[in-house]
Amino acid sequence: MTLLNLFPLRAGVRTEQVSSDDRGVTLMLVLLLGLVFAPIIGLHIAAVAFGPDPGASSSDNLAHHATPPKPTRG
Repeated sequence: MTLLNLFPLRAGVRTEQVSSDDRGVTLMLVLLLGLVFAPIIGLHIAAVAFGPDPGASSSDNLAHHATPPKPTRG
């Protein structure tokens, strides 16, 4: 059984009957995948929408926060 058997492309054309258990499993799978991926996609959209201004973080500003290299012996 594949997803193509559960969701036919043409209405009324079905080679086999799909039981309500199969539809329940498919619904649960879609809901669980939505619970996993919806927050991730939402966080990415929020980071792009409300992230720092691209002009605020230039290379000159980052150079002031860099730590100098440690001196070596020898």
